Amino acid sequence: MANNWSQKAPFNDWWYWSECFVKRLRTLGDLYKENGEGERADVAHDWAKRLKENCMTPVAAARKGLKTDEQKAEVKKLEEDAIFHCVQLFRDLLVNLPFMSSAIQDFLGITWEECKYEDPNAPEEIDEDTGLPIKKKKKKGNGDSRIPELFWGPRARQDEGIRTGKPEDGGLPGIITNLLMAEKTTSSRSPTEYGQAMLASVTQAGVTMQVQNQQAPKPGGFP
Repeated sequence: MANNWSQKAPFNDWWYWSECFVKRLRTLGDLYKENGEGERADVAHDWAKRLKENCMTPVAAARKGLKTDEQKAEVKKLEEDAIFHCVQLFRDLLVNLPFMSSAIQDFLGITWEECKYEDPNAPEEIDEDTGLPIKKKKKKGNGDSRIPELFWGPRARQDEGIRTGKPEDGGLPGIITNLLMAEKTTSSRSPTEYGQAMLASVTQAGVTMQVQNQQAPKPGGFP
């Protein structure tokens, strides 16, 4: 998915990347909770809750309808408010994320690099002495799909993991840093491909609500 980082991102982008972070933070919290680290689990889950709730205000308003100019203006204002708060949340999160990533690596006894997905098309490594394929060492955390997804994102979208938590190592921290830098410009908000799934989600929910309203019985129980 392409984006022009010199342009301010529209709300759907902020919502998309917030949702990515919500998923990664919930995984962090779950892993800590399962291993007896209740306090750290609460911190991660609290971050996820705050990010989730921030974007749901304009989303809920949009799902009610965007038919009138007044509705559109209200949603636009709510979107700008959500972006403003998202900027603050992301700035704070970027300060804390390197510590969170380092802590979970230490706790699980792994490094983020060794959790990387293997390339299924990569040629087999051959032992020069025996001429036989080299048996690959079993990766730590192998079998728990949450761990590679935490650091690298889903297999098909490997820019959505937390990696080291530092922007220079890419992943979500790098993308969020670009979003924050673009937000300082005087450009307008430029539509991108990132938020298409989120926009479709709102549209579909709006259609569903309209259908439900049309099918709801009238007062007195009559159709």
